[in-house]
Amino acid sequence: MPISAKQLNLCDISSDFDKFFHQDQNNLLSLLNQHIDITPFIPFSFYQKYYSSLGTNRDYSLEAML
Repeated sequence: MPISAKQLNLCDISSDFDKFFHQDQNNLLSLLNQHIDITPFIPFSFYQKYYSSLGTNRDYSLEAML
């Protein structure tokens, strides 16, 4: 019995992502914001340095900057 599933490769994923990115950038950014949480990957020491009292006032959150 032949296998009917299509194997994914990086070129297909990259070209599909590129098409999606150029068609609707705002939708892509909102989807990334909804479904990807980078907070657990940021060390607490990095938060401390970014929001330190000796630094400047921050207009944007650390997550937005990253």
